[in-house]
Formats: sequence, structure tokens, C-alpha cells
Amino acid sequence: MEVRAARESELEQIIALQVERNGAECDPMIRALAADPDVGIERFSVAVECGQVVSSIALMAQTFRLDGVSIPIGQPEFVATAVAQERRGLIRRQMELLHSWSAERGDLTQIIAGIPYFYRRFGYEYAIGMPPFRLVVPGARPETREGWTVRDALPDDAGAITALNAERQRDIDLTCGRSERWWRWWIGPHGPGQVWVAERAGDIGGAAWMGDGPTSMGGAVTALMHVAVAGDDAIRALLAHAATLGRPVVIEERRGVTPLLDPVTVRHPRTYALYVRVPDPVRLVDCLRPVLSDRLRRSPLRGSSGRLLLSLYTTSILLSYADGEVVSVEAGPGEQNPVDKGGAGVPPDLIATLIYGRYGASGLDARHDDVRLGPAAPVMDILFPRMQADIATSL
Repeated sequence: MEVRAARESELEQIIALQVERNGAECDPMIRALAADPDVGIERFSVAVECGQVVSSIALMAQTFRLDGVSIPIGQPEFVATAVAQERRGLIRRQMELLHSWSAERGDLTQIIAGIPYFYRRFGYEYAIGMPPFRLVVPGARPETREGWTVRDALPDDAGAITALNAERQRDIDLTCGRSERWWRWWIGPHGPGQVWVAERAGDIGGAAWMGDGPTSMGGAVTALMHVAVAGDDAIRALLAHAATLGRPVVIEERRGVTPLLDPVTVRHPRTYALYVRVPDPVRLVDCLRPVLSDRLRRSPLRGSSGRLLLSLYTTSILLSYADGEVVSVEAGPGEQNPVDKGGAGVPPDLIATLIYGRYGASGLDARHDDVRLGPAAPVMDILFPRMQADIATSL
């Protein structure tokens, strides 16, 4: 069994495997990624036996924006193994290869969405909450206001859709958006998505991707996701259009959307989070020094100086700060009892959750017995607060 980068001659085998394991919609997406200069066939890993591709994964590129700081991200996706070759460690070997590619190009984090529990085995944790769904109340009938229509999006609508999504992400702490080029491809003739736009007098006021809802919701459900609207009328039009399909309708919560849904929807109990891996926490925290310094300057500790010991048990992160600025981030040795030294302790498999602010430092402390903030709690809460996230991955 050979595990390596894919070759151009293996593209059709990769597509056939992906279609078999993950569905026919993978065909156009794999072809587009293979032709994409940001990915290319050389960023597909393969496991090959006797000339046959029996497993494959793609590595895509993303960028997080955290309070104005860009973070390069690697995204493994399109994970597929032939049934007869499962449980031979092929995904583990390929993930190691993809992680090395990701590190070589300077990625500070990897993300993936997928099988529950499975990716924990490769160093991932559920660190960034994804939008919950709201279910349209049975019997509620949102009505389209006069002058509004809903139609399938066209590639030339990509600019307006991108602008609507950018507006929805304005002032949100942690974001990752899709480019105009991505939207143009997604709604083009070879894209796999169905995107609707709501418009009035030729002006687009809302957009949403329509697909089948999560199977965990039971039965056939129409889901509206990546919803971006400029007002109440647009969301009403999209919901009314979805209702014409004759199935229960769920819609993702999102900034600027949720208040408009309260009269006709209830929150669905299903929740989900994005898998995140941080291979080098010191490098990531050092990248975020401008963010941490800004948080200090806006806090009661803006005039103080000190050193924060953040133990990950086998290693530590040492942050030095003075006069509202984090002046250095360094690696240190492990500390079994960091609280005794005025520091804090976080398990290494929760460091991504801490940095990306799913709960904030105190929220993480309340949820996990082996998170210990001790006397460092005030500075930990300032440097690592709970954050609002709006993440749109490449799929």
C-alpha cells in the first residue's frame, strides 16, 4: 500500500471512489478542486494498492479572520475509503501526510466537518460552534410581501450574495467567508448547490442555500443555510418559497436573521460544532498578539505588567505583557500544578476551544474539571473571552 500525493492520471479513480462513498454531487466538486490553483490534484492524497486508488482525501485552503488578524487554515475534506479497505489505518496515514503539507505552507490550524468522534483520533476537537437550526412552526405560513419574488441564483448574482454575507459578518469576532469566485462556481452550471435569491424591483435583498436537512432531524426536511438578508421582507420571501416544497422547513440562525424568525420558528435541539486542530499553540497565540494586546488595552489591566503561565501539562505557553501590550509569547516546560505558581492549566485537547472562544476561559473552567484558572482567572478571561463566530467552510 502506497500513500502519497495524487497524480493527474488518477483523477477519474478518485472521482469514482468519492461518488461511491459520498454521493454523486462529489463529481463536479472534485473536478473543480483539481482545477483550482489553490488546491490542484497534488493536494489530494491517495492510498494506492496494485495501481488502484482505494482511499483519498483533499486538502483545501481557508483563512480565518479573528478581530482583524488573518489565520491561514488547512481543511481536509472529501474523505473516502473503499469498503473492502476500511480499518487498515489508511485515513490516519493520509491525515499525517496532509498535516505535513498544511504545516509546510504555514497553516496555523486545521478544520474539518464530519463523522462524530472519528477525527478526535487525529488531534481534532469540537472547538467552534456552528449555527443552530430553527424549525418553522407547523401551521405558520410566512407570506411573501408585495413586490418580492424568489428565483434560482445566477452566476452574475455572486457579487450581491458575497456583499450580503460580508455585511452579516461585520463586527463578528471570528469569521470565515466564501469569495465571489466560490459563489460564482457554486451557483454555476457545474456547481452542486441550489442557491435562491429574494429580490424586489431587480434588487437582491436576500440569499440562501437550499438543501436537505440533517438526517438527525428525522424525515425529509428542507434546510435553508448560509442565509444572508437585508431585512424582514427578504427572509419572509425565502421561507414562503421553501414552504411550497411541501416539507418541514428548518433555517440556520445567523446574525441579522434570528430576530426576524422569532414569530414563526422555534429552536431545534440539534447542535453541532466544527472540528479544529491546533498543532502548535505557541505559534497561533503569537500570531494573535495584536488581538490579545487590544483586549488588554480595553481592560482594567491596561496599565499592568506581568507574566501568564498557561500550562498544557506536558508543555506551557508563557505570555509576557506590559502597559496593555503582550510583548512576547514563548514555549515553556510542562507544569503539573500551574495554579500554585499563579498560572492556569488547560488540557491540550481543549486549547483550540480556548483560543477560538467557544465558551471563554471561565466558561471552559465551568465545563471541565481539569481546566484550572486559579488566581490567573482575571487575565485569562481578558485574553481568552467568549467570542461570536460565523464560519462558512469551503463546502
